[in-house]
Amino acid sequence: MRDLLLSVGAASWVLPAMLCWPVVAAIVVRFAGRDMSRNEGGMEAPSGGPDARTLTLAALCIEALLSLAVWVLYEPSVAGWQLRVDLPWLSDLGATISLGVDGLSLPMVVMTALVLPLAFLGSWQNVRVRTPAFGALALMLTTGLIGVFLTLDLLAFYVAWELMLIPTYFLIGVWGTNGQARASLRYVLFTLVGSLLMLVAIVSLWNVGGSTSFHLDHLMAQLLTPRTQLWMFGAFFLAFAVKSALVPFHTWLPDAQGSAPTFAAVTLGMKVGAYAILRFAIPLFPAAAMEPTIRGTILVLSVIAIVYGALLAMAQRDMKRMVSYIAISHLGFIMLGCFALTQQSVQGAVLSIVNSGISTSALFLLVGMLEDRRGTTDMAEFGGLARVVPMFSVMLALVMLSTIGLPGTNGFIGEFLVLVGTYAERPVLAVIATSGVIFAAAYGLRALQRILFEPLNTATNGTLTDFTVREGILMAAFAVAIVALGLRPQPVLARSDRASQGLIESVRFGPNAAPSLPNVSVVR
Repeated sequence: MRDLLLSVGAASWVLPAMLCWPVVAAIVVRFAGRDMSRNEGGMEAPSGGPDARTLTLAALCIEALLSLAVWVLYEPSVAGWQLRVDLPWLSDLGATISLGVDGLSLPMVVMTALVLPLAFLGSWQNVRVRTPAFGALALMLTTGLIGVFLTLDLLAFYVAWELMLIPTYFLIGVWGTNGQARASLRYVLFTLVGSLLMLVAIVSLWNVGGSTSFHLDHLMAQLLTPRTQLWMFGAFFLAFAVKSALVPFHTWLPDAQGSAPTFAAVTLGMKVGAYAILRFAIPLFPAAAMEPTIRGTILVLSVIAIVYGALLAMAQRDMKRMVSYIAISHLGFIMLGCFALTQQSVQGAVLSIVNSGISTSALFLLVGMLEDRRGTTDMAEFGGLARVVPMFSVMLALVMLSTIGLPGTNGFIGEFLVLVGTYAERPVLAVIATSGVIFAAAYGLRALQRILFEPLNTATNGTLTDFTVREGILMAAFAVAIVALGLRPQPVLARSDRASQGLIESVRFGPNAAPSLPNVSVVR
């Protein structure tokens, strides 16, 4: 397959195709797709043309196939950027559309591109009005997500970063429920403030670099004073921490995901901010990232997020909010791995981002299926489902066990590597973080008990239907991913090995890694 792809020149066009295809498809869906809406009698009223949902799903499936081509073309034994493409853009500013992948971005690209069509398929009955607009926004959001992982030029990265904001705002505000206007506004305000800080830092970094290029490689080669690094790192980190919903910047996420339609809730759970920290914030400003006070503070916040998110998940009645706090707890493990900065911890963080994208997405889809059937996500409204919908119950149990890190599932190895890698640097924090695994078992098993094994109310839950064929197919795909990555994570680890090692070496020994790090503690 690799030879076939090379023979058609895929190495030179597959990344631009991944970036441009969703935009083209969005235009087609918006203007040629048929709106599937209900009339007063509850019947669907077609308006001509192919179903917009079908067109959107087909476009997302093509994007997934392109990501698999990237996976096949990638050579794990080669260090540095692969499949790199540089296209002219704003030549007067030195900005280009520079695309490439390495071992850090490749797993994110493939995971995102494969999860999105499954998430859209799971939202098939969730969105029944204005389907052409919904499909177009979903595809534009796809371009933003993929662009964040592929772009190497900081100005292009900023455009992709902001491109995620606008579609998500409308997806929540128009198709959301239960306070969607407030939730979408909070999401925009939180994210926009951080993004503007990052834009100021990007422009400042460009000026320091001679105003000739926004490319990551060029800017990483600049020698920055410790003070400059501290200020710029603060701007980048705040933008990414807000987007990731790291404690204490997390308050917008449960509201946004609780109000969002299922597809938007899934995309909000993608850990793009954590990836951006690994890709940009840490390697661009290594002295600041390694400064004892800053690094120690972030590590402590990560441990707090692990425990706090797990405890809050345990206290929730609403299932969507519970999954949001689970995601916040998982983010704590990811951030712990990022800033422990050992080989095991960074690889564990990469694998945890992938695993969180799979398990959290599957949980949101399962909750969305219950919401479609009952119109509520309140756990108190359910009970005894194991006797009514056995296939749904088996899948919910598998995904929840994956979420709490059961050995043999995808959730285990990532958290294990993070804890092992962190123990080598900060043993006390690693031990405290381990308590998050215990709390995770508590919230996971408690939720399963309440939803599946409490007494059955036959009047409300006795007539629930099990998986449809569509739902069974998409959840089977998640089940395969959970078990496959749990039993054999080596394909992801092998591809991230060189990139994670290169990141650690550049941070600890690169030109910007000031040798007198312990003295860089005060900004005046």
